[in-house]
Amino acid sequence: MKDFFNKLLDILEDANKVVFMGIGEEKLSDDGVGPYIISELLNFSNEKFLFINAGVDPMNRMDEIVNFQASHLILIDTCTLKKSPGTIAIIERKHIQESVPISSHTIPIHVVIDLIAEQLPEIKVAMIGFVPESLEGFTQLNLYKENEITLEERSENIDLPFFAFNLTSTIQNAAEQVITILKKIVNLS
Repeated sequence: MKDFFNKLLDILEDANKVVFMGIGEEKLSDDGVGPYIISELLNFSNEKFLFINAGVDPMNRMDEIVNFQASHLILIDTCTLKKSPGTIAIIERKHIQESVPISSHTIPIHVVIDLIAEQLPEIKVAMIGFVPESLEGFTQLNLYKENEITLEERSENIDLPFFAFNLTSTIQNAAEQVITILKKIVNLS
C-alpha cells in the first residue's frame, strides 16, 4: 500500500482542488466499493477536497465537478484488470476505457470524463480501480445505516447511499486501506 500511497501523492502533487467520485451499484456486492468509500469520507469534504457518490449515474454529478473547478478528478470504481480479487490499481485516464469497458453506469465513464474535460480542459483524471470478487445482486435489501439516518436525511443528501453495502470481505479490507490513505492525504493538505 506504500507504493499506492506514493503514486496517488504523485498524481495529486500539483492539485488545487480534488474531486473523489465513487461510482457503482451498491446492490451488486463489490460494485458498491466506490459509493462505500465515499460514504465513509463525506465529512472530509472541504475547500480543497470534494467527495461525491455518483452511484450509477456520474453524468448527473458533472456540474458539481465543474462548479468546484476541480484540477483533479479521482474516480473510485471496480475494474476488469486480469489480477486477483482485492487488487487495487491506479489507472491513468488513457487506460480507463479498457479497464471499465462494461459497467452498471448509465453512460460509459470515458464519455463522462470527456464531457467534463470539455469544460475543464486542464483537469487531470485517474481512477482507483478495485478488482471485484463478486458482482452478485443482493438477496435481501436493507437500508444504509437504517437506525441512524432518517428518510428525510436520505432524500436531502444525494451522496448518502440508500441501501446497505454487501461487499465481500476481500473488497471490504481493500476499501478500508484506501479510506485510511485518503484520510491521510486530506489531513496532509
